[in-house]
Amino acid sequence: MRSPILPGFTFNEGCHTHRTWLAEDGVPEVARAARLGHRMPGMANVYEHVTPEMREQVLTVLERRWQASVGALGPGERDRLMEMLPRLGEYYPVESEKKAS
Repeated sequence: MRSPILPGFTFNEGCHTHRTWLAEDGVPEVARAARLGHRMPGMANVYEHVTPEMREQVLTVLERRWQASVGALGPGERDRLMEMLPRLGEYYPVESEKKAS
């Protein structure tokens, strides 16, 4: 089993943080539950459904948070992230690569 990227940060804590971010960004409860693989209890499960617009909202708010996070990294942190996930460089090139293109 691999060690966590952030020491002490568990999968469960990640789910709680993820759900909190979605709530902060105004994503409806039914879409937050669906994102985490949960079902709404009782009648809410019958009458509320995730719409295409809600799915798009989830993608938009998470992409915004991701871009802000990547932008806040220092050069060494960014290099480490790109080493761990090399395909990210295709989507988030370093400044020197942007100027060369």
